[in-house]
Amino acid sequence: MDISEFTKLMQKRAPNADIAAAKKEGNAWWYHATPEELPELCLACAQSDGAFDSAFLVSSQKAPHEIAYAFRVKGISLPVVFSAKGEHFTSVSATLNAALWDERKIQDLTGIEFQGIADSRPLVNHPENRQDRFFERFRKNSQKIALGNARPYEMRGTGEPGEFEIPVGPVHAGIIEPGHFRFHVTGETINKMEVRMSYLHKGLERVAEGKTFAEALPLLEQASGDESVANAAAYAQAVEAMAGAKVPARAEALRLVLLELERIYSHLADLGGIATDIGFNAASSQFALLRENSMRLNERLTGNRFLRGIVAVGGTSRDISDWELDGAADDLTQFSTELAKLEAFTVSSSTFLDRVFLTGRVSKAAAIELGLVGPAARASGIVCDCRKHWAYGAYIGREVRESLGGSGEVMGRFNVKFNEINESVRLIKEQVDAMPSGAVSTKTASAKSGATGIGGCEAPRGLCTVLVKAGADGSIARLCIRTASFHNWRALEKAVQGNIVPDFPLINKSFNLSYSGTDL
Repeated sequence: MDISEFTKLMQKRAPNADIAAAKKEGNAWWYHATPEELPELCLACAQSDGAFDSAFLVSSQKAPHEIAYAFRVKGISLPVVFSAKGEHFTSVSATLNAALWDERKIQDLTGIEFQGIADSRPLVNHPENRQDRFFERFRKNSQKIALGNARPYEMRGTGEPGEFEIPVGPVHAGIIEPGHFRFHVTGETINKMEVRMSYLHKGLERVAEGKTFAEALPLLEQASGDESVANAAAYAQAVEAMAGAKVPARAEALRLVLLELERIYSHLADLGGIATDIGFNAASSQFALLRENSMRLNERLTGNRFLRGIVAVGGTSRDISDWELDGAADDLTQFSTELAKLEAFTVSSSTFLDRVFLTGRVSKAAAIELGLVGPAARASGIVCDCRKHWAYGAYIGREVRESLGGSGEVMGRFNVKFNEINESVRLIKEQVDAMPSGAVSTKTASAKSGATGIGGCEAPRGLCTVLVKAGADGSIARLCIRTASFHNWRALEKAVQGNIVPDFPLINKSFNLSYSGTDL
């Protein structure tokens, strides 16, 4: 299905929406509609093989606001976006549940009220924040938030007889960032759990406004520490699309290598964490060793264990020599041998197997409803690997072997991540063997004021999407980021239902979502 066929399908399935042909802006197809038409158009898209990606607040300073709902549609290589300008909006999430957190965030940041929204409780603006000061902080980034009068936040149980609540967090006995989990339980069985984030809302999107494209890139790298490359690459894609820049082939190839190295060390941390929360220390210590070796490889190649400072707008900040890449490929051959031994050791243990089967299940239907992405979605049987289905950079034309589960349980997420590590090794070695020569960067022209670009990368936790709107003199007028963690926290709420409280740490670790990547 091409974009013209998709337009005809939308006109048929959303007869009350008066839409014309899609307009290509940057690297996305845009349909401009009215606020009243958005719910019908978005629902029609979701019913036409469209997977909800993100809802973005494109204009932030004053009404009328522009809100854009982005989708990934099978058969269409670029994102499909439905946008509208107005002062009042009807909730899309009322019929498309996956958009709920996006609308709640926009509601907090602007004061817009979405008519018909199923849950209007604050997401970012906590009760201890005074609303007028919160809005001031968002708009000018200058006022200190004072205690005061934001809307209260009501935790909602199930009403089950004998149900009581267990609050966990936001302060935890570790070095993780703050997040609150409210369990509604009968005995040890979890009837419901509610997640609250944004205790350290950074206002990062607002901080980026007015900065040059180059100045903002480090903000993206540090939005979520172990997804630095993916976030930076998605941002670079958005800026490059606005400016019409063509990234050199060698730079795209290097980005692929870096993205897969990041996936390896991130997944190793997840797998080791699962073993730790089971109490299987013999396996977790070996996962930790492999992860340490992979991060030393990162440092040897780039000078940074987290692979920061090398992705740049227009390519990469420097080259990596062929002999260094060949050495990395040799290291990964030995790594694969050790990983295979560790896999056999782990899955042969009854200590491990007794805890991971039938634990933390997310059905395929629930995963689709909530808009899951990444390994968590693929473990539930959803085909969604952006590298394969909406390929970008050096992934275009390359075979990517997508790993799928079906059960949506802890074991399924474990297997998907294990398989993805092996696939990352294969992709890196394949790319190193066919590494193009030439430049690693190109000069990026200034984007026209008002131009918009969207970039997306398959980060270790799933699709990361970045929207950038250009301002005057090569500056940023608006930056929006949606990480996979922002999408997937609601799946954790679903996964724990019917399980017992002691299994929560294990289920949580099997997702291993980023607090920082949510509190943007």
